[in-house]
Amino acid sequence: SVRFSFSRFKKQEEVDILNNEIDSLLKSDKTDFNYTGKKIPDAHKISELIDQNYFRNKKKIKLLEFLLGRPIIPFQTLNFIEGSEQKAHSDSIHMTTEPMGYMIATWTALEKCHEGNGPLFYYPGSHRLPYVTTEDYDSGKSKWKIGDNSNKRYEDKIAQLISERNLEKKYNYCEAGDLFIWHANLLHGGSPITQKGTTRKSMVAHYYGEGVICYHEIS
Repeated sequence: SVRFSFSRFKKQEEVDILNNEIDSLLKSDKTDFNYTGKKIPDAHKISELIDQNYFRNKKKIKLLEFLLGRPIIPFQTLNFIEGSEQKAHSDSIHMTTEPMGYMIATWTALEKCHEGNGPLFYYPGSHRLPYVTTEDYDSGKSKWKIGDNSNKRYEDKIAQLISERNLEKKYNYCEAGDLFIWHANLLHGGSPITQKGTTRKSMVAHYYGEGVICYHEIS
């Protein structure tokens, strides 16, 4: 994982522009939250500002290609108003590549993250662990169907792995405009929101390496 300030987004006025754009899309019913009630998917598809200024930002693309070691293909964006409160997971279970490891993600804070508003947490070095696939836990799947509570079973497996490996948990306390970049296999999630009513606006983007096979392992 890499954590640093990305100068283009460090300026508060630019963060405000992105926040205003999302608010406008929601108010005009051009977008909405998905089934989780937390995530706003693919806002870049309906906003040229988000698409060009953030998702396909040339400086960021150049940096990600350097880190991944090959050209990249922008895949997906997710926007959050509140913290996700999602349990520890690796993106590779949902955005899987063959060969493994050719997905890279970015997370940009659109407001300050603190203990009360459900900050992002992560486990440094966990991306070096073996990939967990549906063959590594009792997913309940059959040849034709996804197992009942497959994602819950996966989260339980990851919790067990964290405990067995005694992994150190860190929190991403950051300022608006800070950018966090992580490898597909980094274990991370969203902390509980302990300060009721607080927001934790942020924007996530996922990118695949060019020339790899992409699929959804959990299904």
